[in-house]
Amino acid sequence: MTHHLLGVRIDDFSAAEIETKLEDWLQDQGGHTIVTPNAEFLLEARKSPAFADLLHRSDIAVADSVSLQYAAAALSQQRLVHRIPGVDILEKLCELASRRGAQILLLGGAPSCAEASTQKFQQRFETLDIVAIDPGYISWHGEVLEVSEDLLRQINALAPSIVAVALGHHKQEQFIAQVRVACPSVKIWIGVGGAFEMISGQKKRAPRWLSNVGLEWLWRLLIEPRRWRRIFHATIVFPLIVVREAFRRKTFLQSTRSVFSEVIQQWAKGL
Repeated sequence: MTHHLLGVRIDDFSAAEIETKLEDWLQDQGGHTIVTPNAEFLLEARKSPAFADLLHRSDIAVADSVSLQYAAAALSQQRLVHRIPGVDILEKLCELASRRGAQILLLGGAPSCAEASTQKFQQRFETLDIVAIDPGYISWHGEVLEVSEDLLRQINALAPSIVAVALGHHKQEQFIAQVRVACPSVKIWIGVGGAFEMISGQKKRAPRWLSNVGLEWLWRLLIEPRRWRRIFHATIVFPLIVVREAFRRKTFLQSTRSVFSEVIQQWAKGL
């Protein structure tokens, strides 16, 4: 099942379905890409056709936040049943890489977080071949990134099968789009945002029940108050845009009932 929310494709795959796809991709010649949209992605895609195109060209687009499930309830004929955070997909990739003897590369993130994450993953998966690279500062030049030849040489010297890129949304997706052809060993690319900070322990991950009921934003506000503008856009601006779209479609009352039903289901599951 595929949804289109404010012009962005969201794939409604279960964890088992995604695992099957990942296993298949590790056996082909791929260069497959995974994106994990949340409300911020959809807001950015409205402003940037280039970013919207990057999301459209991904092989899998998996909802990362419950806000997209509420948006789907308001704007789609069917529920968006599955939501799988990018950090969970990264953990599954590490598990698969460990079983299959594939190398995984962590690239980017806050200073030292990628390296600390490799240690955490190696403690969980003893046979895992995992390395980290600090790409340095990668700047925009118009709508493309200035990626050094030295960085490409480092990636190709390692020849990883999986690369997780943590450069923040849009930049990480643009990076993948630019370098994937130049890195033929890589079968799976995924943008993971701030996953390394959570995995390394630099930032505490929200309790699962808070994430399940859609209150992870409150946790983020408490531990990172400087992010209040991003949280405001995700929790206030994004819902208002969804409401406006429901009014435009003349489905506001039906959308309200559907969202209320979805909220009840999410809270029942979370609690």
